Amino acid sequence: SLFISYLFKAVRQLLILSNYLKIVSWMLSFIAHTLYMIMRASVKPNNLLVLLVCLQVQLILFLGPENSHSVRILRSVDKDLFFDGIYNYESKKNAEPYLIELGIGWLLRKLALATSPTITVSRNCDAVPCSWSLREDLVFKSHVSMFQLGEEVADYTMDGRTVQTVFTRPSRNRLVEEQIGDTVNNTVIRDFFQDRMEVTMIVNGVTASGVFRRQ
Repeated sequence: SLFISYLFKAVRQLLILSNYLKIVSWMLSFIAHTLYMIMRASVKPNNLLVLLVCLQVQLILFLGPENSHSVRILRSVDKDLFFDGIYNYESKKNAEPYLIELGIGWLLRKLALATSPTITVSRNCDAVPCSWSLREDLVFKSHVSMFQLGEEVADYTMDGRTVQTVFTRPSRNRLVEEQIGDTVNNTVIRDFFQDRMEVTMIVNGVTASGVFRRQ
């Protein structure tokens, strides 16, 4: 199953690369056409400005906010993303069966069920790609994950297991964490909204969920 997981990741990276090559080809064609029109003196300054704005919009639509960071128009578009913030625990469903399936011991499981975690998500997009930080604070322990999207990193879980972790962003305000361990694999899906974060956790077909309210 580990080989299949790595194979899927390799195919996904090839598809992403293919999309980028198509985008680069489109950009070069657009720029060549724009330069041709300028040389023919058929583009007035105002029309040229419109063309440049259209190019910026297309870059955002094709590349997404993470990869078109350097486009100035992105600054206003990126503000409606809801990732960054501090989220306080509000409720959970089916947590204990999920923790049992994950292999968490009785004592640590009871401590986890009795506490109210706080999760802090932050991004630093001064450079591309963005660097992410996800911090989880419990009464008895804290854990911080530092990552970039699509990058596989060695990490450890709150119960001390060593895992290989990959974070992806399949849609605008969704963050997916895949944990590949020696004995069990785990998926954590985080959906971000203006006032909350909804978490779905899946291991061996057992699903749990939680809601965290934005501070």
